[in-house]
Amino acid sequence: MNRTLFSAAMSVAVLLSTSAVAALPEAKPLSAQTRANLEAAMHGEAYANLKYLRFADQAEAAGKPALAKLFRASANIEANEHFDREAQALQLGGANSANLEDAMAGEHYENITMYVNFAKQAEADGDVKVAAMFRQIAVDEGTHFDAYKAALAKLADE
Repeated sequence: MNRTLFSAAMSVAVLLSTSAVAALPEAKPLSAQTRANLEAAMHGEAYANLKYLRFADQAEAAGKPALAKLFRASANIEANEHFDREAQALQLGGANSANLEDAMAGEHYENITMYVNFAKQAEADGDVKVAAMFRQIAVDEGTHFDAYKAALAKLADE
């Protein structure tokens, strides 16, 4: 598909999808299953965004700038349209203090539980380099937790 046709198709898709969302009346609270589906969709969109950016870098390194541009355009839509619309539907985010507490909970889980267990499993499977990587990432997540905790304390002092 040439660039002009691709751009036109994407523009039409954006217009149609955003006008459909804008026309929806205020809805009742989301069901638990819809919330779970939105969260799963957002995880998929975020993963696709980063994966496509990596593919774009690889295409660029291989001397395929048009392919890199295609991957970057798709990555942009995954994050800045799909993820964003899903986040709005989920009403993701709130007060700064609540956002920091949510971020802290996620980073604490990754630091104390998730990456520690991943490292143990990788080591048990003989994947020693991956186990070391998981342990290093766990440390990073602890640093993120500490930064969020400090930001929350500073926010409370203001």
